[in-house]
Amino acid sequence: MNSSNTESNLSAWTEVEYSARCQSPYITTPIYLPKETTYYLCRPDGTRQQSRLTFVVFRAVGAGEDEWEDDPMVGNLEVCVLGDGDEEVKPVEAVYLGDDPEDFVTVVREDDNEIVFDLYWSYGDVSVEQAQETDEGWLVKKDLIGEDGILCRLTPRKGEPFTIRLCIPYIGFSLKDATDNNVQGDIEVNHKDAASYAYMFVGNDTNDRFQLSLDGGRLSYMCVANDEGTLSVRNIHDNLSLVTELPLQGTLDELLMGAHSALIKNKSARWRVELVGDEVEGADSLELNGVSLARFAFGLFTAEENVDEDSIAQRLMHMEQRLGFQWFWVDEADWSHENMEGLMDMEGLDADPEKMMRQALLFNRYETFMRRLCAFSYATHNNIQGDQLQARNNKRKIARCVRRVLAHRAGEESLWSLDEEARRENLHFFSTFHREFTQALEE
Repeated sequence: MNSSNTESNLSAWTEVEYSARCQSPYITTPIYLPKETTYYLCRPDGTRQQSRLTFVVFRAVGAGEDEWEDDPMVGNLEVCVLGDGDEEVKPVEAVYLGDDPEDFVTVVREDDNEIVFDLYWSYGDVSVEQAQETDEGWLVKKDLIGEDGILCRLTPRKGEPFTIRLCIPYIGFSLKDATDNNVQGDIEVNHKDAASYAYMFVGNDTNDRFQLSLDGGRLSYMCVANDEGTLSVRNIHDNLSLVTELPLQGTLDELLMGAHSALIKNKSARWRVELVGDEVEGADSLELNGVSLARFAFGLFTAEENVDEDSIAQRLMHMEQRLGFQWFWVDEADWSHENMEGLMDMEGLDADPEKMMRQALLFNRYETFMRRLCAFSYATHNNIQGDQLQARNNKRKIARCVRRVLAHRAGEESLWSLDEEARRENLHFFSTFHREFTQALEE
């Protein structure tokens, strides 16, 4: 989550980004944690320079202009990155509890009509608007809590009183877009925007898990909230063995774990997420073979005078999942000079040495780009890899896919001649069992 000041009449301003640990489903705003926050010095020319915590100062909201300190104070405070020299930098406001948000609020019990919060704060006294303090904690009638939550007043032993708002979150799994709106059903998300989508899971006694099916069901997990405040990701196809741990809230790309699509099931709710890339005009009508793909890449590479190679590589890599192939299947012979006929301006080269040199340099850059693209394709895999038991259970299928690649390399059988299902099988086993696959290829 971002918090920013962007006034154009200032020479610079401070922006901060909060990590997932700064969030609590029961607090309406993020809570500042020094080591869980990223700091930026921003300027009107568009520069956004990340700064270390040692170059950040703090003051209480309403304090005098000269009251900056090196350490944050409990309450409402201003956070400011130090500028260069006498540069004026506008601060950004934040709320600092001194404790982690996850430790501040604990739900003791909840039903359809009321909820009891236990609030722990070691810096002073707490009171809650429209709540009754009981031996269990703060009891609140749910019909008193509106969309804006209820006010919680904190009075530190040192400093000024301040307030935060408590809320009752949506129980279960939720997904929000970049503008903080809840989304559900079938959605397409550009791969560049996956980090701006946020998921959250709030569990209770009757709803403590959700299913996560990745890449068309090739990976199926049960995500279960545990006592440590994380999600235990367990493999449905392997007796619910533990695969990894995920935070209860984070970004969509964290949840996808390297996959390109997901089906999420929680109770009766469904989310079908498909990552898409920037539209690459003409890609869907390509004849799928090495020469055709190499010529297509050359066309993109030479379409603009100042080519952004990283941007082009990202767009081309997205085509792998869309069309069902891998760039490392393309051989150097496929992008040879002879196969670029009609795409390069060859007219009058013998009589124009400078033009010949320019064309030669262009093709050399393209060759280097293609080698990098193929190397990146070969190294790309799912973030979560199948374990040794899964690898053993799929040994024959992995070996079959390896034989296809080896036969393709030897010119005995082309991967391009396979049907889409077989090509996608190769993608799946290569990305899910990358270590075993590449070891077999390199033996």
